[in-house]
Amino acid sequence: MTQLLLALVFVPVRASGPEIAMSVVGRGKVIIELYPTEAPKLVKHVLGLVERKFYDGMLIHRKVDNFVIQTGDPKSKNVSVSYARKHKGKYGEVPGLGEAGSGQSVAYEINELKHEKYAVGMALESPMDDSGDSQFFINLKDNFRLNGMYEVFGKVMKGQSVIDKIQRGDRITSIRRIR
Repeated sequence: MTQLLLALVFVPVRASGPEIAMSVVGRGKVIIELYPTEAPKLVKHVLGLVERKFYDGMLIHRKVDNFVIQTGDPKSKNVSVSYARKHKGKYGEVPGLGEAGSGQSVAYEINELKHEKYAVGMALESPMDDSGDSQFFINLKDNFRLNGMYEVFGKVMKGQSVIDKIQRGDRITSIRRIR
C-alpha cells in the first residue's frame, strides 16, 4: 500500500501597503509600494511629506551608475536642470545638494528588507543613525552590502524602465499617494 504524504507549506504573504506615484519630467511615472509593517515611523513620515507636496519640483540630485539615484533635498527646487547636469560631485551628486531636508528626522528602524534592485531606502548621515528625513534613494542594482545599515521602506512596483532612464538633474513633477 502506497502512502501519500501531503505537506503544507506556509509562505508569509505581505499585506499590500500604500502606494505613491512619482512623475518625472520627460521620463514617466513610477509606482512605489511602501511597507508600513516593516518601517512604520518612516512610512508615516514620508506619507506626510507626500501629503504636503514636499517633493514637487525637486531634482534627482544624485546618480551613481549601477548603484543608486537619490532625491529629497528641498534646495534642489532652486537649481536649474542644466546646472545639475553639468556639475557632478565626487559621489555622483550635484555640488551643494544632499544636506537639506524637511527638518524632522525619524528614528532608524531595523528590518529584514533587502537592498535589492528597485528597493527604496532612506538616506542617512551615517549608517544606522536617526538622521533619516526626506532624502531617499532607489537601488539601481542589488546592493546587499547596505542591508541592515540603511532602512528599506518600499519598492518600485511599476515603471522600472523609467528608473533605468533617470539621470542626475531630472525633475520630479509630483509625488502623490494613489492607494
